[in-house]
Amino acid sequence: MKLYKTTAPFDPTDLELNQVSWQGSADAASKQRTTYKAEGAKKATSEAVEIPTNKEGLLAWLNENVKS
Repeated sequence: MKLYKTTAPFDPTDLELNQVSWQGSADAASKQRTTYKAEGAKKATSEAVEIPTNKEGLLAWLNENVKS
């Protein structure tokens, strides 16, 4: 399954101010980048991320990529 991770650095010196969101289509990612830029982000970027859909692959991906 392909999802799009959109990142917007509102302050490059303070990583806590970065926004990250996930979208299900390239069109939705484009709209999110536009929204972030309108809110004052210096530069918003999106990247396609392939997420496994089987149970074992998804659990492994989540364990590697989700911060608590």
